[in-house]
Amino acid sequence: MPETLWKRLARFAPAARLVPHGFKRWLRRRVSVLAYDLEVWARSDPFRRDPPQFSGNGYADVKLGIVKEFAHAHQHYVAACRELGVAYELVDLAASDWIEAVQRVRCDAFLVWPSPVLSIWKQMYEERLKIMQDELGLRLYPSYDEIWLYENKRRMRDWLRAHGVPHPRTEVFYHLREALEFVAACPLPVVLKTNHGASAHGVKILRRRREVLKWVKRAFRKGLVPERGDPRDRQWGHVILQEYLPEVREWRLVRIGDSYFGHVKGKRGEFHSGSGRVVWQAPPEALLEFLRWVTDLGGFTSMNVDVFETRDGRYLVNELQTVFGASYSGHQLEVDGRQGRFRFDAGRKTWRFEPGDFARNHCCNLRVEYLLGTLSRKQEAGASARSRRAVNAGS
Repeated sequence: MPETLWKRLARFAPAARLVPHGFKRWLRRRVSVLAYDLEVWARSDPFRRDPPQFSGNGYADVKLGIVKEFAHAHQHYVAACRELGVAYELVDLAASDWIEAVQRVRCDAFLVWPSPVLSIWKQMYEERLKIMQDELGLRLYPSYDEIWLYENKRRMRDWLRAHGVPHPRTEVFYHLREALEFVAACPLPVVLKTNHGASAHGVKILRRRREVLKWVKRAFRKGLVPERGDPRDRQWGHVILQEYLPEVREWRLVRIGDSYFGHVKGKRGEFHSGSGRVVWQAPPEALLEFLRWVTDLGGFTSMNVDVFETRDGRYLVNELQTVFGASYSGHQLEVDGRQGRFRFDAGRKTWRFEPGDFARNHCCNLRVEYLLGTLSRKQEAGASARSRRAVNAGS
């Protein structure tokens, strides 16, 4: 179907809910609807027709760059900067002259929401963000270390294992022979995952050994495509298999700076991720401590840590995602019907709940505020160092 026709169809996207889900799945498995999706994402952005620059009105000495994202998730940073009065300018890393563009805007730091939709897009962000940080000396938020783990289950598994962080047993095979030997004896059911794919897309619970063998062989030969993924974007040459844990409770835990959040992820069918259901139960202190420990290990200040709580009381990390949505609720924590956040009092070694709206715009307001705080401390440290040098020179 011509690209222009897909774009025209995007005008009627609200009516797509009337189309049977089975037909939409069938269509997406066979035809690329990327042009349609791009148009739908663009139309969902309330700032798409606005100028790429905003002068701000609250932080005259700070300007942030906002990296554009193909699905327009960068709109949450735009909304946050406008609400906080922070000057910004949009930059497009997909442009051929992207290096000149990021140098030209002269920003104090760059806000990033990498696109996980296509593997080639994700690869592009990782390559160019690495150049921005290491070769151009530019500040990124979230940090490159956090972005490097985003929507990459292979890297996440290795990071968790290297740091001794408890997690469900997960095997990543690049040798078909090794994978088949594992499948011949592994307990069933087993969970098959694609390397990227959010909201349980690309996750299958396989209960029969013949079924596992079929999907493993397909992964090495034809390749796998997550649900709603572009049929051209196949993940092949490896397979990820994870132990199946029955009757676990899954927590969504979030840390932004020194703010901590958490709730129980509701279940739809066999999956918690992408269910759109929330159980507003505050995480116990032991779980908040676990979140603080994991994020301190990596120096992470913008991280969602999805944790399985097993029947015997163990905490196992299932996902690490530096950016994430909150479209079903708009916030991340409720205590006695009040939304808010937890903060850790290092002096008293206690956790304190603060009521308030701290998760605005998918937590982007809080990210921007934390980044501004770090920039301010850096400027103060620089001014202090210059003052000491001046005093020493005078003496």
